[in-house]
Amino acid sequence: MSNDMDLNLVRVFVAIYETQSVTAAAERLDVTQPTISYGLSKLRKSYGDRLFLRSGSGVAPTSLAEQLYTVFRDALAAVDNTLEARAVFSPATSRRRFRLAMSDIGVLIFVPLLLRRFQEVAPHIEIEVISISETTGEDLAAGRLDVAIGNIPQLSSQTRSSLLFKEHYVGLMSATHPGIGGEMTLSQFLTARHVMVSSPRSGHALVEERLAQLGIHRNIVARVPHFTVLPELLSQSDLLVILPSRVANVYVGQGALKAMPLPVELPEFHVQVHWHRRQDTSVAHKWFIEETVRVLGTL
Repeated sequence: MSNDMDLNLVRVFVAIYETQSVTAAAERLDVTQPTISYGLSKLRKSYGDRLFLRSGSGVAPTSLAEQLYTVFRDALAAVDNTLEARAVFSPATSRRRFRLAMSDIGVLIFVPLLLRRFQEVAPHIEIEVISISETTGEDLAAGRLDVAIGNIPQLSSQTRSSLLFKEHYVGLMSATHPGIGGEMTLSQFLTARHVMVSSPRSGHALVEERLAQLGIHRNIVARVPHFTVLPELLSQSDLLVILPSRVANVYVGQGALKAMPLPVELPEFHVQVHWHRRQDTSVAHKWFIEETVRVLGTL
Protein backbone atom coordinates (compact mmCIF):
# COMPACT_ATOMS: atom_id res chain seq x y z
CA MET A 1 0.00 0.00 0.00
CA SER A 2 1.26 3.46 -0.92
CA ASN A 3 1.51 6.21 1.69
CA ASP A 4 0.49 8.81 -0.92
CA MET A 5 -2.76 10.06 0.62
CA ASP A 6 -4.24 13.53 0.94
CA LEU A 7 -7.42 15.08 2.29
CA ASN A 8 -8.99 15.46 -1.16
CA LEU A 9 -8.85 11.70 -1.67
CA VAL A 10 -10.59 11.19 1.67
CA ARG A 11 -13.34 13.57 0.51
CA VAL A 12 -13.65 11.64 -2.75
CA PHE A 13 -13.95 8.33 -0.92
CA VAL A 14 -16.59 9.60 1.54
CA ALA A 15 -18.60 11.26 -1.25
CA ILE A 16 -18.65 8.08 -3.36
CA TYR A 17 -19.56 5.93 -0.37
CA GLU A 18 -22.42 8.16 0.77
CA THR A 19 -23.89 8.86 -2.67
CA GLN A 20 -23.17 5.37 -4.08
CA SER A 21 -22.42 7.09 -7.37
CA VAL A 22 -19.36 8.57 -9.06
CA THR A 23 -21.58 11.10 -10.84
CA ALA A 24 -23.37 12.16 -7.66
CA ALA A 25 -20.05 12.39 -5.82
CA ALA A 26 -18.78 14.77 -8.49
CA GLU A 27 -21.91 16.91 -8.11
CA ARG A 28 -21.55 16.98 -4.32
CA LEU A 29 -17.92 18.06 -4.46
CA ASP A 30 -18.53 20.39 -7.42
CA VAL A 31 -15.83 18.80 -9.58
CA THR A 32 -15.83 16.89 -12.86
CA GLN A 33 -16.57 13.18 -13.04
CA PRO A 34 -13.06 12.44 -14.44
CA THR A 35 -11.63 14.10 -11.31
CA ILE A 36 -13.58 11.69 -9.12
CA SER A 37 -12.56 8.72 -11.27
CA TYR A 38 -8.91 9.78 -11.05
CA GLY A 39 -9.14 10.07 -7.27
CA LEU A 40 -10.79 6.66 -7.02
CA SER A 41 -8.03 5.19 -9.16
CA LYS A 42 -5.41 6.56 -6.77
CA LEU A 43 -7.31 5.19 -3.78
CA ARG A 44 -7.54 1.76 -5.38
CA LYS A 45 -3.82 1.77 -6.04
CA SER A 46 -3.04 2.89 -2.48
CA TYR A 47 -5.13 0.16 -0.87
CA GLY A 48 -4.72 -2.59 -3.45
CA ASP A 49 -8.49 -3.03 -3.53
CA ARG A 50 -11.24 -2.02 -5.96
CA LEU A 51 -13.14 -0.38 -3.03
CA PHE A 52 -16.33 0.13 -5.08
CA LEU A 53 -18.00 -2.27 -7.52
CA ARG A 54 -20.67 -1.49 -10.08
CA SER A 55 -24.13 -2.25 -8.72
CA GLY A 56 -27.30 -1.39 -10.62
CA SER A 57 -27.23 2.30 -11.44
CA GLY A 58 -24.40 3.08 -9.02
CA VAL A 59 -21.60 1.49 -7.02
CA ALA A 60 -21.43 -0.65 -3.89
CA PRO A 61 -18.55 -0.72 -1.38
CA THR A 62 -16.29 -3.71 -0.90
CA SER A 63 -15.72 -5.10 2.59
CA LEU A 64 -12.54 -3.05 2.90
CA ALA A 65 -14.40 0.12 1.88
CA GLU A 66 -16.98 -0.61 4.58
CA GLN A 67 -14.17 -0.69 7.15
CA LEU A 68 -12.51 2.44 5.81
CA TYR A 69 -15.67 4.53 5.69
CA THR A 70 -16.11 5.02 9.44
CA VAL A 71 -12.45 5.97 9.86
CA PHE A 72 -12.46 8.35 6.90
CA ARG A 73 -15.82 9.88 7.83
CA ASP A 74 -14.75 10.65 11.39
CA ALA A 75 -11.35 11.93 10.31
CA LEU A 76 -12.90 14.21 7.70
CA ALA A 77 -15.44 15.49 10.21
CA ALA A 78 -12.67 16.30 12.70
CA VAL A 79 -10.67 18.21 10.08
CA ASP A 80 -13.72 20.09 8.80
CA ASN A 81 -14.68 21.06 12.34
CA THR A 82 -11.26 22.58 13.01
CA LEU A 83 -11.47 24.52 9.75
CA GLU A 84 -14.99 25.75 10.49
CA ALA A 85 -14.00 26.82 13.98
CA ARG A 86 -11.39 29.14 12.41
CA ALA A 87 -13.56 30.28 9.52
CA VAL A 88 -15.35 33.59 9.33
CA PHE A 89 -19.04 33.05 8.60
CA SER A 90 -21.01 35.92 7.12
CA PRO A 91 -24.74 35.14 6.80
CA ALA A 92 -25.23 38.06 4.42
CA THR A 93 -22.82 36.64 1.84
CA SER A 94 -22.69 32.89 2.57
CA ARG A 95 -23.88 30.46 -0.10
CA ARG A 96 -23.78 27.46 2.18
CA ARG A 97 -26.40 24.74 1.89
CA PHE A 98 -28.00 23.48 5.12
CA ARG A 99 -29.71 20.10 5.12
CA LEU A 100 -32.73 19.59 7.40
CA ALA A 101 -34.89 16.58 8.23
CA MET A 102 -38.54 17.03 9.21
CA SER A 103 -42.01 15.61 8.62
CA ASP A 104 -44.47 16.81 6.02
CA ILE A 105 -46.22 18.97 8.62
CA GLY A 106 -42.83 20.37 9.55
CA VAL A 107 -42.41 21.46 5.95
CA LEU A 108 -45.87 23.02 6.03
CA ILE A 109 -45.35 24.96 9.27
CA PHE A 110 -41.61 25.58 9.58
CA VAL A 111 -40.13 26.05 6.12
CA PRO A 112 -42.08 29.18 5.09
CA LEU A 113 -41.09 30.93 8.34
CA LEU A 114 -37.42 29.96 8.00
CA LEU A 115 -37.25 31.02 4.35
CA ARG A 116 -38.81 34.39 5.16
CA ARG A 117 -36.19 35.00 7.86
CA PHE A 118 -33.30 33.84 5.70
CA GLN A 119 -34.44 36.06 2.86
CA GLU A 120 -33.88 38.99 5.23
CA VAL A 121 -30.57 38.04 6.86
CA ALA A 122 -28.96 35.40 4.63
CA PRO A 123 -30.40 35.74 1.11
CA HIS A 124 -27.88 33.46 -0.61
CA ILE A 125 -27.97 30.38 1.62
CA GLU A 126 -29.87 27.29 0.50
CA ILE A 127 -31.85 24.80 2.53
CA GLU A 128 -32.54 21.24 1.48
CA VAL A 129 -35.31 19.39 3.32
CA ILE A 130 -35.62 15.61 3.50
CA SER A 131 -38.01 13.36 5.39
CA ILE A 132 -37.23 11.99 8.83
CA SER A 133 -36.20 8.36 8.47
CA GLU A 134 -34.68 5.49 10.40
CA THR A 135 -31.22 6.78 9.42
CA THR A 136 -31.70 10.38 10.62
CA GLY A 137 -29.55 9.90 13.73
CA GLU A 138 -26.79 8.28 11.68
CA ASP A 139 -27.04 11.02 9.05
CA LEU A 140 -26.58 13.69 11.72
CA ALA A 141 -23.56 11.87 13.12
CA ALA A 142 -22.03 11.49 9.66
CA GLY A 143 -22.58 15.13 8.72
CA ARG A 144 -25.02 14.30 5.93
CA LEU A 145 -27.61 16.31 7.85
CA ASP A 146 -27.21 19.56 9.76
CA VAL A 147 -30.37 19.41 11.90
CA ALA A 148 -33.58 17.48 12.44
CA ILE A 149 -36.68 19.35 13.60
CA GLY A 150 -39.81 17.94 15.18
CA ASN A 151 -41.15 15.63 17.85
CA ILE A 152 -38.48 12.95 17.44
CA PRO A 153 -37.91 11.36 20.87
CA GLN A 154 -35.78 8.54 19.47
CA LEU A 155 -33.03 11.08 18.71
CA SER A 156 -32.77 12.38 22.27
CA SER A 157 -30.04 9.94 23.33
CA GLN A 158 -28.01 10.50 20.15
CA THR A 159 -28.03 14.26 19.79
CA ARG A 160 -27.90 17.66 21.37
CA SER A 161 -31.18 19.54 21.20
CA SER A 162 -32.91 22.82 21.92
CA LEU A 163 -36.61 23.20 22.75
CA LEU A 164 -38.62 25.16 20.20
CA PHE A 165 -42.04 24.91 21.85
CA LYS A 166 -44.38 22.64 23.79
CA GLU A 167 -47.38 21.34 21.90
CA HIS A 168 -50.67 19.55 22.55
CA TYR A 169 -53.25 17.65 20.51
CA VAL A 170 -56.71 18.73 19.36
CA GLY A 171 -59.44 17.26 17.19
CA LEU A 172 -59.89 18.55 13.64
CA MET A 173 -62.97 18.01 11.52
CA SER A 174 -65.31 19.62 8.99
CA ALA A 175 -66.79 22.94 10.09
CA THR A 176 -70.19 21.39 9.31
CA HIS A 177 -69.51 18.00 10.91
CA PRO A 178 -72.91 16.24 11.13
CA GLY A 179 -72.38 14.73 14.57
CA ILE A 180 -70.24 17.22 16.51
CA GLY A 181 -71.28 20.81 17.15
CA GLY A 182 -69.65 23.40 19.41
CA GLU A 183 -67.92 20.91 21.68
CA MET A 184 -67.02 17.23 21.61
CA THR A 185 -68.19 14.74 24.23
CA LEU A 186 -66.47 11.46 24.97
CA SER A 187 -69.40 9.59 23.47
CA GLN A 188 -69.09 11.57 20.23
CA PHE A 189 -65.35 10.98 20.20
CA LEU A 190 -65.81 7.22 20.55
CA THR A 191 -68.48 6.88 17.87
CA ALA A 192 -66.85 9.27 15.37
CA ARG A 193 -65.13 7.94 12.26
CA HIS A 194 -61.41 8.61 12.72
CA VAL A 195 -58.55 9.08 10.30
CA MET A 196 -55.15 8.07 11.65
CA VAL A 197 -51.86 9.39 10.28
CA SER A 198 -49.29 6.59 10.33
CA SER A 199 -45.98 8.25 11.18
CA PRO A 200 -43.92 5.57 12.94
CA ARG A 201 -40.72 7.65 13.02
CA SER A 202 -42.32 10.61 14.78
CA GLY A 203 -43.37 10.92 18.40
CA HIS A 204 -47.08 10.83 17.61
CA ALA A 205 -47.32 7.15 18.57
CA LEU A 206 -47.78 8.46 22.11
CA VAL A 207 -51.41 9.22 21.18
CA GLU A 208 -52.09 5.53 20.61
CA GLU A 209 -50.16 4.55 23.72
CA ARG A 210 -52.12 6.93 25.93
CA LEU A 211 -55.50 5.94 24.49
CA ALA A 212 -54.62 2.28 25.02
CA GLN A 213 -53.72 3.01 28.66
CA LEU A 214 -57.14 4.62 29.10
CA GLY A 215 -58.83 1.64 27.48
CA ILE A 216 -60.14 3.81 24.66
CA HIS A 217 -60.53 2.25 21.23
CA ARG A 218 -61.29 4.60 18.35
CA ASN A 219 -63.31 3.78 15.28
CA ILE A 220 -60.46 4.16 12.78
CA VAL A 221 -61.76 3.91 9.21
CA ALA A 222 -58.70 5.19 7.31
CA ARG A 223 -54.94 5.35 7.76
CA VAL A 224 -52.88 7.76 5.67
CA PRO A 225 -49.10 8.33 5.51
CA HIS A 226 -49.09 12.15 5.47
CA PHE A 227 -50.74 15.00 7.34
CA THR A 228 -50.96 17.21 4.25
CA VAL A 229 -53.85 15.20 2.74
CA LEU A 230 -56.12 15.87 5.72
CA PRO A 231 -57.93 19.07 4.66
CA GLU A 232 -59.25 17.40 1.52
CA LEU A 233 -60.32 14.29 3.44
CA LEU A 234 -62.05 16.16 6.28
CA SER A 235 -63.67 19.19 4.68
CA GLN A 236 -66.76 17.46 3.26
CA SER A 237 -67.03 14.35 5.42
CA ASP A 238 -67.80 13.16 8.94
CA LEU A 239 -64.16 12.19 9.57
CA LEU A 240 -62.16 13.28 12.62
CA VAL A 241 -58.39 13.39 13.17
CA ILE A 242 -56.15 14.03 16.19
CA LEU A 243 -53.21 16.30 15.41
CA PRO A 244 -51.01 19.04 16.91
CA SER A 245 -52.81 22.31 17.63
CA ARG A 246 -50.53 24.51 15.51
CA VAL A 247 -51.11 22.36 12.46
CA ALA A 248 -54.84 22.35 13.12
CA ASN A 249 -54.83 26.15 13.33
CA VAL A 250 -53.16 26.38 9.93
CA TYR A 251 -55.78 24.12 8.39
CA VAL A 252 -58.63 25.97 10.09
CA GLY A 253 -57.27 29.20 8.62
CA GLN A 254 -57.68 27.72 5.14
CA GLY A 255 -61.43 27.42 5.73
CA ALA A 256 -64.08 24.66 5.93
CA LEU A 257 -62.60 23.05 9.07
CA LYS A 258 -62.86 23.48 12.83
CA ALA A 259 -60.63 22.41 15.74
CA MET A 260 -61.68 21.74 19.30
CA PRO A 261 -60.34 20.29 22.56
CA LEU A 262 -60.40 16.54 22.97
CA PRO A 263 -62.59 14.88 25.62
CA VAL A 264 -59.61 12.77 26.72
CA GLU A 265 -56.39 14.03 28.31
CA LEU A 266 -53.34 13.41 26.14
CA PRO A 267 -49.80 14.34 27.19
CA GLU A 268 -48.19 17.40 25.67
CA PHE A 269 -44.99 16.90 23.71
CA HIS A 270 -41.84 18.85 22.86
CA VAL A 271 -40.87 20.04 19.40
CA GLN A 272 -37.11 20.37 19.24
CA VAL A 273 -34.22 21.06 16.91
CA HIS A 274 -31.63 18.25 17.06
CA TRP A 275 -27.99 18.26 15.98
CA HIS A 276 -24.88 16.18 16.55
CA ARG A 277 -22.12 17.32 18.89
CA ARG A 278 -19.67 17.15 15.98
CA GLN A 279 -21.19 20.46 14.85
CA ASP A 280 -20.54 22.33 18.09
CA THR A 281 -17.38 24.01 16.78
CA SER A 282 -18.98 25.18 13.52
CA VAL A 283 -19.69 28.90 13.47
CA ALA A 284 -22.14 28.50 10.58
CA HIS A 285 -24.01 25.71 12.30
CA LYS A 286 -24.25 27.65 15.57
CA TRP A 287 -25.75 30.58 13.65
CA PHE A 288 -28.26 28.31 11.94
CA ILE A 289 -29.40 26.78 15.24
CA GLU A 290 -29.78 30.20 16.85
CA GLU A 291 -31.84 31.49 13.93
CA THR A 292 -34.02 28.37 13.94
CA VAL A 293 -34.75 28.74 17.65
CA ARG A 294 -35.41 32.46 17.24
CA VAL A 295 -37.88 31.95 14.39
CA LEU A 296 -39.68 28.76 15.40
CA GLY A 297 -39.54 29.33 19.14
CA THR A 298 -42.22 32.01 18.82
CA LEU A 299 -44.83 29.69 17.29
